[in-house]
Amino acid sequence: MFLATLLLLSPGCRVVAPQSPPQTASAARPLVEFQSPRYDGSTLSGRILVSSAEGAITVDRRIVENSSLEVTAVLDCATTQPVEYLVADRFPPPARAEDLLSLEPGYWFGADVEFPLFDEQLNGKQGPDCIDMTLTFHPKHPTSPVTTTLRVTRPMEQPDAG
Repeated sequence: MFLATLLLLSPGCRVVAPQSPPQTASAARPLVEFQSPRYDGSTLSGRILVSSAEGAITVDRRIVENSSLEVTAVLDCATTQPVEYLVADRFPPPARAEDLLSLEPGYWFGADVEFPLFDEQLNGKQGPDCIDMTLTFHPKHPTSPVTTTLRVTRPMEQPDAG
């Protein structure tokens, strides 16, 4: 008993109740979907949709190609090999308050986008008939980017009806 009293009254000793871990806000998880992809052998176009699976995300509603949404890989479907593609560097002016949109889970924002990928005059050939692409969407900081992949095929040329 004497030893227990001595330990409790000694300087530097104290009883500490266990604490639960601090509550932290869950990290936001963005979602991205690409709808109605069109590919003509040189340009990919379609509609990008963004949302959040968890937490709020902030997006620049201008959705600038190769800035907030970028092509990060292009493969030829037939060979599964990477192919060279064009990247049009676009440096938009900084976002203004009215350009920013906060999205909660269940709400979506969409924009039409277009990526010139291949230029026959520039490199002497058209793009492959079918490509597998990886697109990366960059929401505003601190939310991490999210990627999506898609396969698009150039439509078959229809012979002239005559």
